[in-house]
Formats: sequence, C-alpha cells, structure tokens
Amino acid sequence: MSTDDDPDHHPTEADRRRTHQDEVIVAALASGRSYEDAGAAAEVSARTVRRRMAEPAFATAVSARRGERVAAVTGQLVAAGGDAIAVITDCLGSERDSVRLRAAHLLLSLGVQLRGATELEQRITELETAQHGRDDAAGQR
Repeated sequence: MSTDDDPDHHPTEADRRRTHQDEVIVAALASGRSYEDAGAAAEVSARTVRRRMAEPAFATAVSARRGERVAAVTGQLVAAGGDAIAVITDCLGSERDSVRLRAAHLLLSLGVQLRGATELEQRITELETAQHGRDDAAGQR
C-alpha cells in the first residue's frame, strides 16, 4: 500500500519538499521554461525534471496547467479582440497605401485562420460525438 492510500500516514518534511518542488516544476514548465530553468527554480537538476516528466501523471499535470494558461490568454485575446479589430479597421482609412494594404491583408488572413480553426473545432466535436455514440452503443451490448 502506498503512503497516499494510508489514512494514518502524515506527510514528512521530505514529502512536503517534493510536493513543493513538483509545483514549482509544473508552474515553470507550463509557462514555457526549459527543464534546466525549471530545475533551477525548484532547486533540482534538469535530469530530475526529465525523470518527473517521464511519469505520465506528472506530464499530464504539466499539460493541464499549460491548458489553463492558454485558456486564460485566449480569454484575454478574445476580450481585446474587438478593440484590435477597430484599430485595424481604422487603418483601412489611412492615407498611406502601405498601411491600408497591411491592414487589409491582416484582416483577411485572420479571417481565414479563424474560419479554419472554427471548422476544425466543429469537425473534432462531431467526431468526438460520433465516437461517444459508438462507445455508448458498445457498452450496452
């Protein structure tokens, strides 16, 4: 039985230190820092960080934290999107051809990228829904 499963187990100083180091490593890696930088922040070696990342649960925790950071940044981008579009749209009225051309190119490029991302997301959702339906049907047999 692991110490995590033992209700009488009380975390030792080493357990608390490891938990703290893991949190520091997860935060550092999720923010894009290298193994070396993450290790330095947690006061462990880059080799230790690599060993921890080889553990599926740890790697999943780093991935989840990255996902949280991406979601937060995405929210900020969406919130600022209207203002950004207004600035680009204002540039369409510039007296300088190069500014108007750049603004037009940017708007069109972003529109195509957004449409592609939206269509891809929709297709993934449809595939997931279809897969869940097949999984549910297989589970009822």
